[in-house]
Amino acid sequence: MKAASRGEKLRRKRGRPIKDGVSRTDNGRISRAANANEAPDKVAREARMRLHGISKEDASQPEAGTVIGRMKLSGELSRAQYEGLIRYNMTRERYMIAMGVPDSLRTRAGGVMNVAPDESDIGAVEAWGRVHKAVSEAQHQSNGNLVAALNFMVTRDEYYPHMIGDLRVVSNALVRHYGIDAREQIT
Repeated sequence: MKAASRGEKLRRKRGRPIKDGVSRTDNGRISRAANANEAPDKVAREARMRLHGISKEDASQPEAGTVIGRMKLSGELSRAQYEGLIRYNMTRERYMIAMGVPDSLRTRAGGVMNVAPDESDIGAVEAWGRVHKAVSEAQHQSNGNLVAALNFMVTRDEYYPHMIGDLRVVSNALVRHYGIDAREQIT
């Protein structure tokens, strides 16, 4: 080996030495995350397992993030009932956006709230009216409080075991309303 010249020795000394064997972000900086090599959804999966007492396979499913999803995974709700409740929640959200209900998480038209209603808003209001009518008809035929079951367990995502029966009744009404194939419907 040839001895390094004086200039080469100075160039090697300049700057901060590079650390080898550390995880880095996409832009090349050293990652400050405690567990940079772990999957991002691992924390959510572990929390679902710990808080809700579900298996690792069920915790990996996207449905495990909601009350009605966990009920579907455990067999308390059928696929058709779950689909009816999801469609109800989407219809309700579209109605709330169309009505301009203030919500810190969602706005329409890029944050502009004072926009004249368009056809999609009118359609959302009409769809909500039809769903509300279907739920009201089911409520008249039932002794339980179906609206409270929808409000707490679907909209607010809170689990109340005494409302499971009412949730099944209203989900059956929503399955009929939306015309979902209900061959595996639980009554």
